Amino acid sequence: MKKINLLFALSFLCTSLFFVSCEKEDDHDDHDHIVSNDGMQARLAYTEEGYTEVEVNPIVKINCDFDRAKEILTPVSGLFEYYDADGNWIASIDFGDGTCDEWATKTWDVEMFPEYPTGSEKFSVFEYRKKR
Repeated sequence: MKKINLLFALSFLCTSLFFVSCEKEDDHDDHDHIVSNDGMQARLAYTEEGYTEVEVNPIVKINCDFDRAKEILTPVSGLFEYYDADGNWIASIDFGDGTCDEWATKTWDVEMFPEYPTGSEKFSVFEYRKKR
């Protein structure tokens, strides 16, 4: 009987630890500074490969309130396109339609990048910096 109780207690403890460790935490709780990076990493990924960046529509930023007790200057629209040396379209980065959100969309030529068959992906334009 003691073995069954001990086994039950250990099972309960392990299961509890598993569920506690799997709870989704707010990834941004440990951050006190949120800034827009204007999609610089995504933009640099194309220009560092030698593609030409063309600003079709400039980035427009406005202060957006994301329930974080302060407004954040956020890119809400803008469009960049990327071309190879022969003038072929390679990819685009679209910052949106003016809606206050943290997302931009990368779209690319799947024939040029067959290892990424989806052809598009949303990404955050925010950079979270840890508290000091």
